[in-house]
Amino acid sequence: MLKKLFSTMVSFSLILSGILTVSIIDPEETKASSYNNLAERPFMGWSSWSSIRKKPTEKNMKAAADIIAAKFKAHGYEYVNLDDYYQLDWTSNVDKYGRWVVDPKKFPNGMKAVGDYIHKKGLKFGLYVTLGIPKGALDQNTPIERTPFHAKDIVDLSKGQKVSFNFDNMYAIDYSKPGAQEFIDSWAKLFASYGVDYLKIDGVRNEDIPDIEAWAKALNKTGRPIHLELSNNLDFDQVSTWQQLSNGWRTDHDVESYGKPTLTDWEHVFRRFNHAAKWQPHAGPGGWNDFDSLNVANGNKDGLTADEKRSYVSLWAIAASHFVIGSDLTKLDNYGISLLTNDEVIGVNQSGVAGKRLSKTPASQVFYQELPDGSYNIGLFNTVLSPQKVFVNWKDLGFTDSAMVHDLWSHEDLGNMKFGFTAALSSHASQMIHVVPASTLTVSPKSGQTEVSPSNVTLSWGAESGVDSYHVQVAQDAGMKNIIFNQTVPSASLTIKKLANDTRYYWKVSSVTSKSEKRKGIYSFHTKTTKAPTAPDWVMADKNNNETVTLTWNPTAGATSYTVYRKKVNILGFSRFKPVATNLTNSNYKDKSAAHDGNYSYVVTAKNDIGESEQSIEVQTDNHQATIQLIILLIGFLVIVSGVIFIRVTKDNFKANSVEGPFNKIA
Repeated sequence: MLKKLFSTMVSFSLILSGILTVSIIDPEETKASSYNNLAERPFMGWSSWSSIRKKPTEKNMKAAADIIAAKFKAHGYEYVNLDDYYQLDWTSNVDKYGRWVVDPKKFPNGMKAVGDYIHKKGLKFGLYVTLGIPKGALDQNTPIERTPFHAKDIVDLSKGQKVSFNFDNMYAIDYSKPGAQEFIDSWAKLFASYGVDYLKIDGVRNEDIPDIEAWAKALNKTGRPIHLELSNNLDFDQVSTWQQLSNGWRTDHDVESYGKPTLTDWEHVFRRFNHAAKWQPHAGPGGWNDFDSLNVANGNKDGLTADEKRSYVSLWAIAASHFVIGSDLTKLDNYGISLLTNDEVIGVNQSGVAGKRLSKTPASQVFYQELPDGSYNIGLFNTVLSPQKVFVNWKDLGFTDSAMVHDLWSHEDLGNMKFGFTAALSSHASQMIHVVPASTLTVSPKSGQTEVSPSNVTLSWGAESGVDSYHVQVAQDAGMKNIIFNQTVPSASLTIKKLANDTRYYWKVSSVTSKSEKRKGIYSFHTKTTKAPTAPDWVMADKNNNETVTLTWNPTAGATSYTVYRKKVNILGFSRFKPVATNLTNSNYKDKSAAHDGNYSYVVTAKNDIGESEQSIEVQTDNHQATIQLIILLIGFLVIVSGVIFIRVTKDNFKANSVEGPFNKIA
């Protein structure tokens, strides 16, 4: 049962550009997740604002849902969020109860049709609103649904207009007046009828806290779990209030670089480093810091170098900001897709831990997550234009033994490091590593283990003194949302039977005492494989120099090895793929046998004992010489065709003149 949101309201005064009277929720109700049970992890999805902005339509929202379902859903992305400009001008256009009206030209079948379409894709639907009551409602003095009150009964004109970034004429509401809460209730009910799963409230300032309280109450009353996100550039001094009332809060202005031809730039990304450190203590299950969208998959349009894009995603991941794609989904590039679908980096974002800043110099920063199983995720960043070596010392993390290091972007094990790790980074580049100290708590099955027999799985973990029992949950999703097993046991082991083959399971164990429940960790295993794996869903090929091509691909569940196939691309296209590397256990490979003057295509397959997958999507190295050759061939072809046409026309004209001569003589 949903908890009651508001039990007691208290008032206090703040000095903030004058004296403000603010009411907050009783401290016992500390998180929005206490009434909507959402945001166990940062949400993942896509937002229309960065790429579509003022021109959202039913057609392009459905197209976005199609692409998210096809390319990103398998990696955890689930929200398709419609931002501003879906409504008519509210200065004069409101519905009979004074609420915004959906633009019928943009959305001819209404907003519920959009929500239904998104839900049929197995995704969630997000929408946008700003605070206050529209001028159109006041001018028409519209009734408030299911009350005897009207718009003019609840407005507070003395406070003027509310902040609304793209339109004016939203006016303050006096929540001490009868009908005020009911107006917000009716609007929340309307959104729920659309099938809304996420609501972004824009233009939030400290003086708007009563509005946010009203919306939180209203969303709770709908009975529908709706993620509540607050935007933008919220006041850090009120972070405890944002925690109490929402599932996420924007820490800065938009990441977009308005007035420039690109979506964003390094300056806008770099600002988030300090925000990540400052806001970190306040993020966690139930509510997360929001750094805004990820604009990394539209090539040069993004306004960032390849290294800057990777650092962009790495910071959002290690800081556990929401993963919201802002790119135009119809113009995605392969490099951007590889950044947004790297499951190990997504795992950092979804770890349930917001990373802390370990060190900061004028040229570099290091952030880390200390995970419940005793391991660490670490992000090392070069924040200047010149190359830098960025070092992390194990003793600064609190341990002195050696540690195994794994690169999260390349999926490569880097070996055992005794004292720490050094990353050699180019301009604005970064490296993300997973570090497992020698003394780390171990569990069985080992986290990440494959080929586990599903008929009889014994989970075990390190026992703790002073613990009454252990709470164990098992799910098929990393966010632990779809629980299939839930039990409390007295000892540090548990046997589960009748699981499925070919399935990745996640399990969480928490220690329980009379006073509290504390999570020990979330682990995973993959049960016995009975079918061939699927092909990697993306492959990247980078030509580092004249003789080496580096290939990277997304690991495939159930795969025990990979095979790389290559063909040389010639002008006539008569070559075939041949294997150049087999039995690869890591999802990366350096092809050192590629000729310096060649242009190559690659595909990758995944294998296990059952069989081999189909080939991945073909990826090609860039080679300007081959392009020049192709252009020369085309020019030559056009010259030949032009010559043939010229000869044919000349011949036809000659024949015509020969026939016309005798007729002229007869005449």
